[in-house]
Amino acid sequence: IPPVEPMCFSNVTSDKQYLMLYCSWDGGVPKALLWWEGPGNQSKDGQENSNILVLRYGTAHSGKPYTCYAKHPLLAVAKTCRITLASVSKPHLLMSDASPKEGSTIWMHCNMEIGTRPIHYVWQYQLNSGNFMTFTQGSSSFINITDILHNQTGWYRCAAGNAVNSEISEQLWLNITFGPDVPQIDVAPSNIVQRAYTALENETVSLTCRALSNPASQYIWFHNDSEVYSGPQLTITNILRVHTGDYTCVGQNSYLNTRSRKTITLTVYYPPDGSPFCSVEPALNHTSVRLLCSWPGGFPSPSLRWTGDLIPSGQQQVTKEQQTDPMSSNILLPSGGLTPNSSLFTCYGSHPALKQQRECSIHTYTPPAEPVCFANVTDDKQFLILSCLWGGGIPRALLWWKGPGGQGKDGEESSNVLIVRYSNFQFGKPYICYAKHPLLVQTKTCGLTLVPVSKPSLLLRDTSPVEGSTVGMQCNVDNGTEPIQYGWQREIQRGNITTFAQGSNSSIITMTNINRSLTGRYRCVGSNFINTESSDWVFYDIIFGPDVPWIDVTPYSIADRGYSALETEPVSLTCQAQSNPASHYIWFYNNSQVFTGPQYTIAKTLRVHTGDYTCLAQNSHLNTRSRKTVSLIVY
Repeated sequence: IPPVEPMCFSNVTSDKQYLMLYCSWDGGVPKALLWWEGPGNQSKDGQENSNILVLRYGTAHSGKPYTCYAKHPLLAVAKTCRITLASVSKPHLLMSDASPKEGSTIWMHCNMEIGTRPIHYVWQYQLNSGNFMTFTQGSSSFINITDILHNQTGWYRCAAGNAVNSEISEQLWLNITFGPDVPQIDVAPSNIVQRAYTALENETVSLTCRALSNPASQYIWFHNDSEVYSGPQLTITNILRVHTGDYTCVGQNSYLNTRSRKTITLTVYYPPDGSPFCSVEPALNHTSVRLLCSWPGGFPSPSLRWTGDLIPSGQQQVTKEQQTDPMSSNILLPSGGLTPNSSLFTCYGSHPALKQQRECSIHTYTPPAEPVCFANVTDDKQFLILSCLWGGGIPRALLWWKGPGGQGKDGEESSNVLIVRYSNFQFGKPYICYAKHPLLVQTKTCGLTLVPVSKPSLLLRDTSPVEGSTVGMQCNVDNGTEPIQYGWQREIQRGNITTFAQGSNSSIITMTNINRSLTGRYRCVGSNFINTESSDWVFYDIIFGPDVPWIDVTPYSIADRGYSALETEPVSLTCQAQSNPASHYIWFYNNSQVFTGPQYTIAKTLRVHTGDYTCLAQNSHLNTRSRKTVSLIVY
């Protein structure tokens, strides 16, 4: 007889298709007979080797016993063992934390009150499509989820089943807190240059920040470390160049007290002020022309491009566009391919912040006239300054001097002026100015041969003219470089000299209706830019008179009809008349000549001396005369 009692147990096939009821009564000789009896004729009554009852999973009867009978030949009564199967109740899903932090570990428990073991547990997660996906299953009602990720947030449920039935729990939301992740910044309009965002000045720019987080992030914007805005979208209307810089979005999770940040660089493009500035300069020793185009300011720097008219090496003139590198502002053109009279060149400037190009233009042309040479001398007569001009023309011509004895600046820039010490200047020898323009192959010249003014001589047609007449003076200069300035001087008093006439058109002056006050010493002065020389003095003696005499009576006493004198006293009559040469005087008493000379004296006046006294003044050179009569009454 087997030493122990029969044992009953169950198991489920791995594919969950069948429930296996096992009955075991080991030991004894001979072996016992085992069979099953169950509800609904689910049995193998009295059959040999029927210790196993196979039931399709889910077809077992709940609450009704399945009995295993064990009969041994040495025992009169069969022994038994039973299995009563109970269906599973609806499970309840429990979580250790319904809002865990990302990266933590949680457990889930599929709690069920009733159900015959073995029980099979299935764990499911709802997909975006609404269907549930099984992510694990097994015989344990507990599972652990380690290092949980935020993408595992969602609805969860569990199912419990045995050989009798299967039940599903209600859904439970697993809310995983996380973040914020590193933000993503979107810029609109989006222009990326060398890993940086760019914007055009005066346009509207929006910066949008997104950072995955649960609960949702709060956003703070910084411009160059200064807080400027709170919210997911920072909008800058009419953006300016001062808005260039680093923009940082900080995402904050207030629940977890965590944050993350992202920084981008925004560069504001702005155009230069105004328009490009064009200029032209000679190059390669005035054998070429360099076109210069400048448009300072702006960011990035503007692109500049030249266009212009050229003449190729052939005979036919054509118009050809010359393009340089877009970032280059200079272009070098050989003079052999340029139009001498006039060529037009245009510089076009473009900038990403401008819709239209800006431009400037410049003409190149040769000076319209010939070079002009002139000279000057410093006020202290220490240096001679030779100047050369060739006005007009673009670009400016190159001017330089060559003189005798190596006095010059051969081919030097800005050497249109040659300064030579007065004492070293070689008068009478040529000094040549050379003028080279980059549009012309040949060099032009002009020259100066300087001669100082020689000592002038003053020539007078008459050194003793008559008052009221017209006279001429000529300042004669034998040598001297034109233009010569002439001046006429008169000595008013000893050492007091005045210039009464000057000019450069003529060396002759004419004085009309001259008078006696102009009598004196005269000289003329000749001068040019080199020196000044004066003639010798010439005395100008103006002949005139005599004027109407003036009679002075001494003693002086006036009566009703003239002068009066007392009998026996002396009386002097003095006659003066302006004249050159000096007058001769003759006195008449009542028309009878009584005396010759300027002063007539009556030593003892008598009554018979009463009468008219006449003074006659005579100019023997002019043979002219004048007279004056006074009456004398003797008391």
